[in-house]
Formats: sequence, structure tokens, C-alpha cells
Amino acid sequence: MNQYVDLNRIEFVITDACSGRCRHCSNGGRTENSGSVNANASAAAIKQLAESFTIESVMTFGGEPLLYADTVCKIHSAARDCGIPMRQIITNGFFSKDEERIDKVAKSLCDSGVNDILLSVDVFHQEFIPLEPVLQFAEALVRYKTPSLCVHPAWVVSEQHENSYNSETKRLLKLFSDRGIAASEGNNIFPSGNALKHLGEYFAPPDKIDFSALCGSVPYTTRLDEIKSFGINPNGDVNLCSITIGNIYKDNIMDIVDRYDPYSSPATHAVLTGGVSWLMRYAEAQGLTFDTSDCRSACGVCRKIMEAAGEKSKG
Repeated sequence: MNQYVDLNRIEFVITDACSGRCRHCSNGGRTENSGSVNANASAAAIKQLAESFTIESVMTFGGEPLLYADTVCKIHSAARDCGIPMRQIITNGFFSKDEERIDKVAKSLCDSGVNDILLSVDVFHQEFIPLEPVLQFAEALVRYKTPSLCVHPAWVVSEQHENSYNSETKRLLKLFSDRGIAASEGNNIFPSGNALKHLGEYFAPPDKIDFSALCGSVPYTTRLDEIKSFGINPNGDVNLCSITIGNIYKDNIMDIVDRYDPYSSPATHAVLTGGVSWLMRYAEAQGLTFDTSDCRSACGVCRKIMEAAGEKSKG
């Protein structure tokens, strides 16, 4: 087995298309007709990985994953059949206004083995997404006895921070708690994409970025030589944080795992050895062109450099 990979989680970005245009979204401008990840290829990848690793969870999200509900259900059915215990989806709950369709999708999710649903509800989602169909969806999930359902808010700075966004989010969460649907801790908004564009005042300015940050030290990240999770995109790319290591439409997933070596690339070697400051020195030595003026974290700087290094290698 690859010494750098001890996989316990697989995440699928079902689609980049979304039913909202939230100002806090880390991805920014999404396309309307981006298509979805291939369900058969995804199911095959799950089966192969589960044969070699102890996979504890499979997550689907997006964009809005339930725009392609059949794909979501096929992926989670494969995870269930492989004995993967946690089968999770993050959704904004708005994929249709038709009550019959809403009910059908809720039942299909439960039948496919989804056992943990995080429903994104907060001031940002509800700026663009009508609340009524989301409530209908939540109530349908309760009727079909979803094992775990909670609303999953996004907080500006933190839940405890006092600002108008968080106040409105708390009001919305009460509408669900009154129906017996609790809230998770949620997550703090990451300074990227639309979030940086519209909420930049809440994030540290560029001169306060800690360039000495080591790989895996920033929240929601892990070291590139201690891989626990893969992300698979709609185009089939297998992503680890800021790098792509293969494509499940072109290669067998186990071949992608077997050949992964983060120390074979000068860029990943640099960030693993000396953090972002070493990566920046490497980039400068290579004459890479990148703009970090909109970065608010070491991760943002790393991502920009990795993108520039990838473009140079293609050229």
C-alpha cells in the first residue's frame, strides 16, 4: 500500500451547478449546466477503494447535489453495499418546488442508504433560496425517518461573533428547531471566492497571513503525505486539497493511489518540508507568475502557486 495514503473518507462533488448564488460561497461563480459526476465510475471507485481501505464515510455535495438526485442515490447505494457506515450529504434542500418531486427525492435518499443529511440553512442561502420548499423537504425527510438530519449553518467569523448575518441565521434556525430539527455546529466561512468578494471586511488583511504555516495546519486541511480523504470532481479529477493526482475517467482509481508520491513534485516537496514560505521561494526561483493580492490565508497562497505550477507543467 502507498505509505502516503491511509484513506478513510471519499467526497464527491456531484455538480458545480447550484440553485443558489450565495455571497458566502467559497467557489464563487458556478455554471448553470455543468453536468454531474459519472455515477457508474463513482460507484466503481467506491467499490475498489473499499476493498483496500477501511472507508468510514462517503459524502456528496456540490453545487447543489440534489439537482442530480439519481446520481447521489447511486453513489450512496454503492457505499451502503460496501458496508461504509457514514453516508452523508450536504444540500441546500432546494432542487424543486413541486411537492411530489420533493417527497420522491426524500424517499429515494432514505431508500439508498443516506443516513446523515446536513441541510444548509442560513442568511446567505435564504437570500436566494425560498424557505418553503426547504421546509417541505425537511419535513418529508422526517416522515421517512432519516437516521440523522440537522440544519448546517455558515457563520461569519464564528457563531459567537455578533453581526447582522449571524443574527438572521439564528432566527432561521429557530424555524427548524420549532419543528424538532436541530442545528449542527455549522462551519465558519472560509475566505475564498464569493465570501472574500462580499465579506472581505471580516477576514484578516494580506499582511497578516502567516506564511510560516505548515502543510495541514490550516483548518479543514491535512498534510499531503498523510492522506485520509479524496475529493472527486464532476470532471473525474481526484483532488487532494490544492492538487489533482489523477482522473477516474482515464485511470483505475487504485493505479492513481499507487503512483501518488508528494515528494516527487518540487512544489509539494517544498510545502511539505518548509511550509508556504518554502513554496513561495520555490515559485520565485521557477519564475512562476501568480497574484496573491486577494488571498487571506496561507492556503489561498498555496493554491495560487500550485495552480501556476500546474499551468507551467502543461505549457
